[in-house]
Amino acid sequence: MAILVRVTLLMVLAMVTSTSAVLNAYPDDSIEEQVVAELERVASEQDQVRYRGQYAALIPLGSEAAQVLLKMLQDEDLPLSRRRRAANALHDVAAAEQLVPLQRAMDDLLLEPWVETEIGLILARLGQRRFLERWLKQIRRITDRTPTTVSLAGILEGLSRLGDLQFRSDDLAAATATHRRRIALMQDLIGRVHSGLKEPLTAKMWAIHYNLACCLCRSGDTDGAFEALEKSLRSTTIRLSMAQADGDLKALREDPRWAAWLAQHAKTAEATAPAAEKQPNR
Repeated sequence: MAILVRVTLLMVLAMVTSTSAVLNAYPDDSIEEQVVAELERVASEQDQVRYRGQYAALIPLGSEAAQVLLKMLQDEDLPLSRRRRAANALHDVAAAEQLVPLQRAMDDLLLEPWVETEIGLILARLGQRRFLERWLKQIRRITDRTPTTVSLAGILEGLSRLGDLQFRSDDLAAATATHRRRIALMQDLIGRVHSGLKEPLTAKMWAIHYNLACCLCRSGDTDGAFEALEKSLRSTTIRLSMAQADGDLKALREDPRWAAWLAQHAKTAEATAPAAEKQPNR
């Protein structure tokens, strides 16, 4: 009987220990609360802006914060805005400890495409580039084709995705070349289309210069970045306020020429603003 009781007690202790280990594998509520608070703070203070290190305040929380962020990213019941912020934060927080859970997440056959892209880019940043390299290879099969009337739309779309992946994986030279090729193809297309299509295509072509400015700025070419940014403001979709907050253009804002450049373009923007925007609130 004594032996049986002892064995039973050992089994109970083993179950308790096992349960404790499982519970401790999940971040506690305080970590999750801190993560949510930081996501909300950034959203309120820096909405529409993304830059490397934006969520650096979460890094000291370590792997537990990364677990929370990965869980948020995969939770389809959460608002999309919260999930995208979690993805951005995970880029800053993820470390080698997250390789296994990130790779396991990629095995989900029902993973949303945008989530797959985010996780693949995080893995590439951690040294696991096989997903990224596969995507780049697939896209180049499209973008390397000779432009024709039939293939041009697909090539332009492919170049857009290619440039984004190259930029986000820090291949700035390749991203710069991709954006320039896209601009050149757009310019050629604008010269060939019906007059009614020229205006929207031109606005889109100028907008690509904003991406180019970000590449050049992060590459240290501030002169080229200023020039590209100035051209991008000709687009109806690019606002001066974007350049004032974008983390990728930080080096421009720290340049001695920035204050004069900003004042000049702020004055131009005011002069060209629609009359409805200039009317005072009543």
